[in-house]
Amino acid sequence: MRTTAELRAGFRAFFESKGHEFRPSHSLIPRADDRSTLLISAGMQPLMPFFLGLEEPPAPLVTTVQKIFRTPDIDDVGLNKRTLTFFEMLGNFSFGQYFKEGAIDFAWEFMFDQLKLDQDRIWVTVFAGDPELGLGEDEVAIAHWERKGMPPERIVRLPRADNFWSVGGPGPCGPDSEMFYDWGEEVGCRRPECQPGCECDRFLEFWNLVFMEFELHADGSLTPLPKQNIDTGLGLERTARILQQVDSVFDTDGYQQIMRWIADGSGVAYGESGQATKAHRILADHGRGMTFLAADGIAPSNEGRGYVMRRIVRRAVQQAGRIGLEPPFLAGLADVVIEQAGDAYPDLRESRDEIQQVLTAEEDRFSETLARGLKLFEEIATGDGISGDDAFRLHDTYGFPLELTEELARERGLAVDVDGFSRLMAEQRERSRKKEAAVDVRVSSEKRSEFVGYEKTEVLTAILAYEDLGDGRFQAKLERSPFYPEGGGQVSDAGFIEDEESGARAELISALSLPDGDQVLTFEGEGFRQGMRVRAVVPWLVRFPTMANHTATHLLHKALQEVLGEHAKQAGSAVRPDKLRFDFTHPQALTPEEREEVERRVNEKVFENLPVRAFIVPLEEARRLGAMMLFGEKYGDEVRLVEIDGYSRELCGGTHVRATAEIGPFAILSEGSVGSGLRRIEAVTSGEAYALLHARSREVDELRGELERVRREGGRREERVEVRVEPAREEEIGGVNVYVGSASGVDGEALLAESDRIKQERAPAAVVLGSAEDGRVHLVANFDRSLEGRLDAVAVIREAAAEVGGGGGGRATMARAGGKNPEKLGDALAKAEEALRRALA
Repeated sequence: MRTTAELRAGFRAFFESKGHEFRPSHSLIPRADDRSTLLISAGMQPLMPFFLGLEEPPAPLVTTVQKIFRTPDIDDVGLNKRTLTFFEMLGNFSFGQYFKEGAIDFAWEFMFDQLKLDQDRIWVTVFAGDPELGLGEDEVAIAHWERKGMPPERIVRLPRADNFWSVGGPGPCGPDSEMFYDWGEEVGCRRPECQPGCECDRFLEFWNLVFMEFELHADGSLTPLPKQNIDTGLGLERTARILQQVDSVFDTDGYQQIMRWIADGSGVAYGESGQATKAHRILADHGRGMTFLAADGIAPSNEGRGYVMRRIVRRAVQQAGRIGLEPPFLAGLADVVIEQAGDAYPDLRESRDEIQQVLTAEEDRFSETLARGLKLFEEIATGDGISGDDAFRLHDTYGFPLELTEELARERGLAVDVDGFSRLMAEQRERSRKKEAAVDVRVSSEKRSEFVGYEKTEVLTAILAYEDLGDGRFQAKLERSPFYPEGGGQVSDAGFIEDEESGARAELISALSLPDGDQVLTFEGEGFRQGMRVRAVVPWLVRFPTMANHTATHLLHKALQEVLGEHAKQAGSAVRPDKLRFDFTHPQALTPEEREEVERRVNEKVFENLPVRAFIVPLEEARRLGAMMLFGEKYGDEVRLVEIDGYSRELCGGTHVRATAEIGPFAILSEGSVGSGLRRIEAVTSGEAYALLHARSREVDELRGELERVRREGGRREERVEVRVEPAREEEIGGVNVYVGSASGVDGEALLAESDRIKQERAPAAVVLGSAEDGRVHLVANFDRSLEGRLDAVAVIREAAAEVGGGGGGRATMARAGGKNPEKLGDALAKAEEALRRALA
């Protein structure tokens, strides 16, 4: 047993022979009910409910090979021989079966009978005890190590900080015993007191046995767990280094293919200089980490796990530049990782395209600003250190994570004003949270308004509080209100209140939900006062399409994750009666095939007529059920869960249909970018979708008729004319694919047919084409039907035609023009592009 692959397989085989059931690695993303860390940082973490007795384990004895990512170690990678962010942890676990003696017995047998390690090189540490915990030294472990043959002088007692393991907060815990390999005095600090626990390179910790018998509570107290358990973790890469007797983990066989690729690509060998050594180590570790993170559906962002991904990608790109490895290279680096680790983790090969797309998109974004950011850093890197303002500018303008700025500053012996940076970031977040217009709440009442809008759209109620705002407006609180207040992406209801006796009526302007759950309404109308009985109404023609659109967003969210991957997470939404908007995380535009498949899946679930239910559950129960939650959102102890039977579960306070068939047809209007790594889909349902589909059908009929007329007029198109269009501009603007191009020797009818082909291929598209033929100019503007209301083809074509001395006309989505100055064709197309930019900005 010598290679990394042999060690991984040998560990599994050994513990399976001892009655342990093998479990494959959990995702790097913790379980929904585990908020202890952003990413899996210990082999036992996916098994935590079993240790706590909350769930039955899959077997009494388990062995695993678990992917690990330790975020706190990012900045240390590259500085020593052993630190990694991504690595594999081999573990054996016992739930109430064997305890300290059994764990030590297995470790002894595997180390010396299987791995054939030199016993004279092995040291162990044990828990020295802690009066605050009320625990003495671990006499049982000490005695059993001695019985196995470990010399007492190589059994080191260390305090709680070193030899008492917990998850970093409340949860299962216990004393532990760690095994160290002694590389010899000549590689260490040479101090007489040097022993395991010293920070030098002499002793390498490679295996930890945790005697999991307590639960740590928030107040620091310990209580016994229902059973005494064992949790062990053997580092695959560190143990491979010992077996192969190499200088660092980066010299093991598991890294050689990656290290060779980096050297070949950069022309700089590993170890050629201190900078080269650091850069190679960072690229090797971060390359592995980002590949596995992407495979688990994590895309770069500015929050949570996405920020971890962004940090390591951008740190790798910055370090690559120092050894001459120029972008784009991350797709190639990931490919090497996939080839080397694909046998052990087949999902890497299955996700190869998605991994490369995610990494390349982030690499492209950062590469555009890296050189300018480094130039700014050189200008501000003075003896006074890096100010908070400058660090914020590097972050906000050039995409430098704070940690990258700190690392660059450390290399020059400079400090960074982190407090100043944090203050500016907090101010930016606060500005983004503020609404465009604050609502001044004037009314007050001891009695709270009851929202009944989930069940009713019309109700007899009373005005609890009333405040005249002037100009015919007033604020009010109703005893019972059917009006949904804006929130969760859904707009406020439209509606009215009326006094059935006098006939007075007031239209709802806004509905506001207060932090305590109360509701304040603003109306326009007269003839109302406190204490009046009124009828409050939300018109069904307003509420129903809003409900249909909101339920459709849940179907869309799930369909996007099925088609694109789990990384496609909601990043914002707007649910209105006329349409829905859904923002989500994804690094590039959807292909026509992806867009079609998403639309198909949503409609499929509509036609299945799945029941839609909403119910209140404890937050922990919602997590256990796997309900989708918005990252960073604060939830109470009880939450409202909306379930689409057998398909989707989301936490949501909005209004929804009773079954998916009530949504009616679902049609995507547009898909485009709204920022780095963010996409936006706009769609319609129900009556709006029917109107859109009907209009598209009519447009096809009109175009077919127009082409038929051309054929009748001379049969000039018995065979399709080959049209060669040179695109003057092709760009996504405001979520619309804008295409402006020119051709020569093509008449207006052929130009129209070509514009329609381009429009269909790039939907949603706005296409403007021009051609010169026999001293004449032909222009056509052909827009996707969904853009009606945003763009006017007639206005665009007339503005362009004026440049060539002509005019034109048509309808909102398709217009044509002619002109007599072919030499001005370029100016006409530029004018059309300008008009499109202005309208779509």
